[in-house]
Amino acid sequence: MPATPAPAPLTGLLPGKVVLVTGAASGLGLGIARGLLAAGAKVCFTDVDEKGLAEVTREAGAQAMWVKLDVTSEDSVAKAFAACVAQFGTLDGLVCAAGIAPAFNLIDYPLDKWELSLRINLTGYFLCGREAARYWVKQGIGGAMVLLSSKSGLEPSKGNSAYNATKAGELHLARGWAAELGGKGIRVNCIAPGNVFEGSKIWNPTYIAERAKAKGIKPEEVIPSYIAQTALNRDIKPTDIANAAVFLLSDQARCMTGQVLIVDAGQVYAR
Repeated sequence: MPATPAPAPLTGLLPGKVVLVTGAASGLGLGIARGLLAAGAKVCFTDVDEKGLAEVTREAGAQAMWVKLDVTSEDSVAKAFAACVAQFGTLDGLVCAAGIAPAFNLIDYPLDKWELSLRINLTGYFLCGREAARYWVKQGIGGAMVLLSSKSGLEPSKGNSAYNATKAGELHLARGWAAELGGKGIRVNCIAPGNVFEGSKIWNPTYIAERAKAKGIKPEEVIPSYIAQTALNRDIKPTDIANAAVFLLSDQARCMTGQVLIVDAGQVYAR
């Protein structure tokens, strides 16, 4: 099947809305943050990578700001949210996209990599979600969260113990928060992307080599092999995921909460 172009970004759905995005210096976090800007939002780009943040926001103008944020630190999270509100006056949405995916077979899995994955992929989501909820409840206003999970949260992959566990955990965080916070007008949903290769730090040469070894194929065959597993045989682009986030944060999704939107070109199915 010939390659298909990336979709056009959704526009006009988030005029004046303020959204904080974690992991926004690269990968899907960056793609989502750019999509939110295109939709009319004011975006607070956050990441531990200060140099990357400065670079990606250089051309964004007054609609964007950046703040260094370590999602595993309560103090860092509180300061980043406060800086966002101080700059833009409020907060309407949160996208948790910071994450890591160290890949090892179970018998070789280092404890430090397991614990770091839980700190970033689960504790980081918890701290940011808690901070956003505290602000919205205190202010007496609604809000919307989008947690970036993965198809691996629905259907685990081999040699990815921590990633599988944390991505599944994120789905239940969202569902529990949706039930808990719905009465406050706060919506919480997940996106479960398939494999998005463009701009990804996770899909680096080392990770691709590990996947090649696990699959018994050559490194250059890894990405085509993953694309071929999808029903559409289609390369998922960052804009596909960004458009899903824009929709979930917008009033178009006002009656959606506790849900998982799967954007994987047809590889796994909701359970």
